[in-house]
Amino acid sequence: MTKIILTIGGSDPFSGGGIQTDLKTFENHQVFGLSTLTCLATAPKNHFQIHDLETSLVKEQLASIPAGSLDGIKIGLIHSEESMLQIATFLKKHAGLPVVLDPVLAFKETTSVYEKRYMQLLIEKLFPFATIITPNLKEAELLIGRKLTTVEEVQQAAEELNSLGAATVVIKGGNRWLGQEARDFFYDGQQHIQLVKEKVMAHTIDGAGCSFASAIGANLVKGYPLIEAVDLAKTYVHEAIVSGVQLNAAFGSVWHEGLLAGGVADNDKKN
Repeated sequence: MTKIILTIGGSDPFSGGGIQTDLKTFENHQVFGLSTLTCLATAPKNHFQIHDLETSLVKEQLASIPAGSLDGIKIGLIHSEESMLQIATFLKKHAGLPVVLDPVLAFKETTSVYEKRYMQLLIEKLFPFATIITPNLKEAELLIGRKLTTVEEVQQAAEELNSLGAATVVIKGGNRWLGQEARDFFYDGQQHIQLVKEKVMAHTIDGAGCSFASAIGANLVKGYPLIEAVDLAKTYVHEAIVSGVQLNAAFGSVWHEGLLAGGVADNDKKN
């Protein structure tokens, strides 16, 4: 039977990130995606903005999800504290499902970040429901409140995030990690594991974080163990960057359809 997963997040006009890339990622992994939209991102003349949907619309979208239909949930950009509370209420009603929380707090397009109140609410209301959280390096720094530059510092941060209620943590080094390697840091409360691939020196990275989290979610609902789900997702995103689409001279998006011929996303062995 086809697995069904819900993505809750924002809309990306470049279709590299947001619910657009989540739904493409789910389809590439042969799972069916439902969606709830929280906000819209726009970038006219490189002026990046986020526009919240009314909380009542977020609530009504969540209420539209058929009871008992879900096998998992992936959460991305929320942006509004009021919407976050609606999502927390929804998660209480779906306790026990695998939940991937990508705590979007920092953007490539802007230097603005969220206030401490928003981050504290995220920790208090959503961390307890998350099977795994997937902050990038900057987001981990914001959540912990200090700079992370060494392996030891990142691993300590993962332990601290775990102690705040996140059952499993994977901190994405990505392009923010210095050197020639794309290094991610996994911690499940017992062991530290580093996932390492050669860094792709390309501009086609918009949506890499969203794709990573949604690929983890797809793999989890298909029955993969957590570390294997994460490892497969890393391979998937690496190849999506390689086959990404350049939108202009300095910016591009991951592209998943380019993977189908190569079979990177064809990890259906559990079905």
